[in-house]
Amino acid sequence: MATIKQIAEIAGVSRRTVDRVINNRGAVKPDTAEKINRIIRELDYQPNEAGKALAARKRKLKIGFCSTTGKKAPIYGEIRKGALEKAEDLKKFGVHVEFYTFERDLPLTEEELDRISQSFDCDALAVAPGNNPGVVRLIQKAVSMEIPILFFNVDDPSYERICYVGSDYKKAGRLAAGLSALLSNDHGRVVIFSNQASNPFSYEERVKGFQQETSERYPDIRIVGSYVLKDGTSDYYDTVREAIQNHPDMNIIYLVNPGDYSVCRAISKAMGNGKVRIITNDLVEPMEPMLKNGMVSATISQDSKGQGRLSLELLFNKLALGKDPEKDIYYTDLNIYIPQSLSSDPSEP
Repeated sequence: MATIKQIAEIAGVSRRTVDRVINNRGAVKPDTAEKINRIIRELDYQPNEAGKALAARKRKLKIGFCSTTGKKAPIYGEIRKGALEKAEDLKKFGVHVEFYTFERDLPLTEEELDRISQSFDCDALAVAPGNNPGVVRLIQKAVSMEIPILFFNVDDPSYERICYVGSDYKKAGRLAAGLSALLSNDHGRVVIFSNQASNPFSYEERVKGFQQETSERYPDIRIVGSYVLKDGTSDYYDTVREAIQNHPDMNIIYLVNPGDYSVCRAISKAMGNGKVRIITNDLVEPMEPMLKNGMVSATISQDSKGQGRLSLELLFNKLALGKDPEKDIYYTDLNIYIPQSLSSDPSEP
C-alpha cells in the first residue's frame, strides 16, 4: 500500500505538502498539486481513516451550522435537534460545532452583522440559504474564506456548494397528490394555503409535483384556489372564510408551507360541521397535537433531524478524512404520517 512518504519522494516534495493536497489544506501551487494528485491516482493511495481521525483531533476542527428560527419556521428547530445530536458525537474527534441561529423576525443591526462576520473562523459551513441578512453575511464570509459550504433544506444554485442535503420537494408534492386522491376518492377539489414568508423554492416545487401527478394519474383532481397566509396576521379566519365562500366544493386543503400551523385552527373554526381534509408537510411540535386529534388528516415529513445529522457528517468526512460527498444531492426520506401514527396503543402497558 502506498504511503505519504512514497508519494512525497516520487513528487520531490515534502510530506507536509502531500498532506496539504490530500486534506485540501493550505496553499500549494496548482502544478504541484496536480502532480501529487496524479501520483495518488497512479498508486491508488487510500488514506488511513483512523489516522486521519486522530489528526482531526489534533487540528481541533470547527464547523459552523447556520439557520433561522421563529414561530413561522418550526422545521429548523427539528433540523437543529439532529445537528446537536451529531455535534455531541463529533466531540470525541475534537470537533466543535458552532451554531449560528438568526431570529427571522428580529433583524440584526449592521454592526452586529459585521461583528458576527469578523469573528467567524470555522473550517466549513452547513447552512440553509435564504434572504435573512445574517445567513447571507455568513455565506459570503465562507465564500471569501474558500471553505467547504454545504446547503441543507434549501438549495441555491447561485452559490458553489459541495452538496445539498434535504427534501425532494417535487416528490413531496406528488405524494400530496396521491393522498388527495385517497382522501377524496379521486375527485378532489383542492385549495392551497402557504405562508407569505415561506421558502419560494420548496413551495414552487411542491405545487409543481402536485400538478404533474394529478395531470398524469388523477385528472378529476383540480386545484381550485390558492391563498397566501400573510405575516402579521394572528388569525387566518377571514382568509379561510374567503376560500370557503369562493370554493364551496373544496374538500381538500393542502398546506404547502403553513408557518406555525395556526391556520389549521382557523380552518376547523370556519368549517363548522363541514368536512374538509387537511394535508400538510413536516412533523413538528406545533402540529403534532393537530395530527393526533384528526384536525390534520396527513402530513409528509422530510426526516428533518436526519438533515442536521447528515450535513455535519458529510462536512466532517470532508475535513477530517478527505472524503468528498459521493453525490451532489442527498435527498432525505419522505414519510407519511396519519393520526394513528402518533396514537399510542391502549393495549400496551
